[in-house]
Amino acid sequence: MCLTILALARNDSLPTLKKGAFNMNFQSFRKNPGFLIWIAMFWVLVSSSAFAQEWSSVSGFVVNEFRDPIAGISVGLQLYEVFAGGIVERGGAGGWQKQTDAAGRFSIMNIIPAKSVRFAIKGEKKGDKTEEQILSIEIGKLTLYPRDSMYFDIIRFSLDRGTKIENAIIAVKTDIRPQARVRVVFADGRPVTNTQIHTRMLRWSLGRNGYGSADSTEQTDAEGYFVKDLMMDDQPQFYVLGIAYEGLFAKTPAFILHEGQSQTHLLLTLNDNPIPPDERSPEQMTTALAAFLDPPAMWVVNPTNGHAYKRIYCHDIADAMAQAAAENAYLVSINDPAENEWVREAFGREYFWIGLSDAEKEGQWQWHSGEPITYTNWLGNPELAGKNTEEKDYIIFADGRWQIVAEGDSKVIGAIIERADMPVITPSERN
Repeated sequence: MCLTILALARNDSLPTLKKGAFNMNFQSFRKNPGFLIWIAMFWVLVSSSAFAQEWSSVSGFVVNEFRDPIAGISVGLQLYEVFAGGIVERGGAGGWQKQTDAAGRFSIMNIIPAKSVRFAIKGEKKGDKTEEQILSIEIGKLTLYPRDSMYFDIIRFSLDRGTKIENAIIAVKTDIRPQARVRVVFADGRPVTNTQIHTRMLRWSLGRNGYGSADSTEQTDAEGYFVKDLMMDDQPQFYVLGIAYEGLFAKTPAFILHEGQSQTHLLLTLNDNPIPPDERSPEQMTTALAAFLDPPAMWVVNPTNGHAYKRIYCHDIADAMAQAAAENAYLVSINDPAENEWVREAFGREYFWIGLSDAEKEGQWQWHSGEPITYTNWLGNPELAGKNTEEKDYIIFADGRWQIVAEGDSKVIGAIIERADMPVITPSERN
């Protein structure tokens, strides 16, 4: 087909057709199946060429922190959809995934353009679980590094139409993911065997600039043991593990894993003071365990406005309002960007109920305190957020952004309450 096109292009002149000759010849061509196949193949070639110009490609090498090539590691591309106020994954990384060869080389072709892309690295599993962390990405003269935070350690970049990235160098650190081997016993020393228990793990960086928590269900074996993977980060971490079983609780002191330590052994002894059976729903147990792990909440004063704030644990939004009223407080009102940032820094990046709602009249938002609305920070499209939300009448504080949810939609177990002054503790209360 290509040779035929080239031959026509090389002719010095084309034959002159008499009137009616083209129509006659075309009609005869239409009756020739070979001609129709030739036309179809021509359009496939043209279409493929056009689409090829739309595709992007990325190739390069994966090396360790010492610049040695890493063979047999999987390199994929995770694409994201970007919209006003947010970013979400666009399918999985499996569609654009290759394995490095003996020289650490990879090549990924036919990538569709995307406003946000990241590399997804995965090593081979050989017994112990491993975790791969990207240290840097070199693209030409540009070197990209992850941000120094456990929440923002992903390196993203855009991939425009027809982009060809060659000889990229991805520096990777591969570690064995540490584990905690935990034995659970009752107060009398009997092991808690062959059953499911609820766990909650807290972790902080030693610099206190990173915090995380995770709830899960684990299965004990015939001797009361279970194994739990621990999250890792560049900075040293310390952990607190708590468990709940049939209304009983236990927690570890804060512990640290030494560099290179792959496993730690823990013994958790359940207390002997169970909560009542009618307070053991999964939601109630999750809230109770979270409160059990954290020290008693303290009021914190915002120096800008002099108001006092406190984080509480709650079963739902109604419970949060009831607890606020019991302390002559209200669910927090946020009136400007400075207060929004102060709340975020003071109480971390977990999700909390705040006091904005349109439960009384659909579409008319108001603060629990009755203050006027002078500031909003919606999560999502600002043109849509805050308008008619039908059954979604409440707001959760999500790392500084405000997310609209229905009363029963969220599994948030915390709220921020506020009052205009610091409560006075009387001598009787102090004792």
